[in-house]
Amino acid sequence: MSEHIDPFADNQDDGPVAPESTDEQTKHQVAALLNRLQRIRRTHIPVPEYDYQQLRSEYEKQANADIQKLQQDTRLQRVQKLIAQADLNPDWLFERMDHSDPILEHAIQTAHSFISGFEHWEQHGGSCILIYGDYGSGKSTLAGAIAHELINQRQKSVIFQQWASIIDRLFFAVIEDQEERNRYRRALEEVDLLIIDEIGANKTRMVESQSSFLGHLLRRRRNLSKSVILITNHNPASLHQAVGDFCFEAIKAFNPVDIHLTGPSRRPRIGNYGG
Repeated sequence: MSEHIDPFADNQDDGPVAPESTDEQTKHQVAALLNRLQRIRRTHIPVPEYDYQQLRSEYEKQANADIQKLQQDTRLQRVQKLIAQADLNPDWLFERMDHSDPILEHAIQTAHSFISGFEHWEQHGGSCILIYGDYGSGKSTLAGAIAHELINQRQKSVIFQQWASIIDRLFFAVIEDQEERNRYRRALEEVDLLIIDEIGANKTRMVESQSSFLGHLLRRRRNLSKSVILITNHNPASLHQAVGDFCFEAIKAFNPVDIHLTGPSRRPRIGNYGG
């Protein structure tokens, strides 16, 4: 009969092994195996037990936090880019305006209504605010505050341009390259909000080619449901005379809201001169 070597025995020798029954051999092997497993458990670090649902919740929470951080960083970069493109004065903010001034307070409330309905008008032909009044009455500041709000809160694209600057770029070759002029013209047509300052400044009548261009620009924006803010020293009647029928009808097509800023100049005094 061949010898049997127990692989799980603690102490083994090369001497002969007494014959055992099959049952006795099996019992001996099982006992040795259990003894070895107990020693292994005592000498190894136990494997921790994990809660799958808890782990999943933690991973999802971290993933959401990472996504929110990425979105915030992307939003900040876009806002900074939009402000740079709009060429806005950083001081043109609602919080820097005098809310105790009843005229300004009414204008600010109207401006906030324009902002709150901006997405609505993007689907319904665009909107228009006509801001008019004397020099220094706060027209540009109000329009700039609207622009800052739309950029910071809604990430809308804005162009704020003096009318004279638009004319110089398109009519007097300040932009020499024709393709670049075409891109500038398309930007005026397609930007979310176009603000044109000082329309018809110091003029009782605009040159016909310029008033025609403005009329076509406003009609194009109306067709694209793009909103505008127009700023002028003219009241509606004198603005009609300054821009002519074709352009004035393009303004009227927006069914504009007019804001009349009155009173003395709100800009700081120069020395003791209060004019």
